[in-house]
Amino acid sequence: MIRASSIYYAILICVVVGICCSALLLISQYSNLFALQMEMRTELLANNRSAINYFLAKGPTSIGDSDDIDLFDNGIVSRATTHPWGLYHVLQVRSTLKQDTVSRSVLIGQKYKKRPALYLADSEKPLQMVGKAKIIGDAYVPQKGIKKGYITSQSFSSFTFLEGAQWHATHKLPKPKAGFVVPARLTDTVAFVEELKKGEKVYNAFGNAPLYLNLRENELLGRELEGKVVLKAIDSIFIHRDNRLEDIVIHAPIVVFQKGFVGSVQVTASQKIILQEGAVLEYPSSLYLNFEESEESLIYLESGSKVLGKVALVGTVGGKPGINRITIGKDAEVIGEVYCEGSTALKGQVIGSLFTHDFYLKTEASSYENYIEDGRVDQKALDPGFLGTMIDDNIIGSYGIIKKL
Repeated sequence: MIRASSIYYAILICVVVGICCSALLLISQYSNLFALQMEMRTELLANNRSAINYFLAKGPTSIGDSDDIDLFDNGIVSRATTHPWGLYHVLQVRSTLKQDTVSRSVLIGQKYKKRPALYLADSEKPLQMVGKAKIIGDAYVPQKGIKKGYITSQSFSSFTFLEGAQWHATHKLPKPKAGFVVPARLTDTVAFVEELKKGEKVYNAFGNAPLYLNLRENELLGRELEGKVVLKAIDSIFIHRDNRLEDIVIHAPIVVFQKGFVGSVQVTASQKIILQEGAVLEYPSSLYLNFEESEESLIYLESGSKVLGKVALVGTVGGKPGINRITIGKDAEVIGEVYCEGSTALKGQVIGSLFTHDFYLKTEASSYENYIEDGRVDQKALDPGFLGTMIDDNIIGSYGIIKKL
């Protein structure tokens, strides 16, 4: 005769074994479901990358708000939208499969034709080279050409001042593309930087509406801002080196970056933009100043400072030389492109292309028009991967990715 306790233990064991088997079956089912979801996700990501390449290859006529497209007839539908961001454009591609969506944003730029090292508008005055001044690459210069220059302190001391072809420039600079775009604020909500908690990172994805942050004070201290953020001030902004800024737009009449600052920003101003000694704006950054002829305006890169991207000063052409100018100080550097409808004072270096209405040199003794002292423009040293240009007639149509956002 079997004891009741034995039957109890047998039933208990059967129940435990049944639970374990059911758990194993459930785990196996969820594992298969997870593997299927991961496979679909991987396929969705790969399709999104292909869609980005597709829209880039289509060229500028198709970049914008696109129609839905199924690239591989696999049920994954992709749509592209673009919008300007400063001097660049953002391409956002969404790929959807059933209820799952992947979105990716990239900063894009157009590929270019052969760039000149220098384009100096013809003001009927020759370009005078002093000290170790040099141009490496093709140069468009006034009809009176390039000559060795002499000032009170020194004369031309290099072996040659031009390594490249020389062409005659017209009286006007090549036409620039559309200017700096600050996106419109979509809501009436006003947020102030001072109301945000210090030490916390503020990030806004490029798939969202722009986040506008106003600055009550004239100084930005200890902030970390990234993404689709517009920082605005009525008067001026002094940006301390302890800030961490990436991909944002800064909009104020006067913007000053403290000595030693490092970040990636786009700046638009109307009076002054100053990079103090050793400040670095990483690629892709831009400085854009739209001036009025009657007022002095200045983009000033102090000694050892650096901009990787674009620098532009635009406004009414034909003012008094030196009033509206870009000054690239000794050992300062721009890697990319400089476009100046005023005067350029060049003592540092431009790796890339420089377009300017005239040059301006001021010494303790006097001032000189269309003189370069020790400055250098080297187009051949520019990395071929640099994308984007401010000149309308210098593009070949197709786009490339500057940065993944």
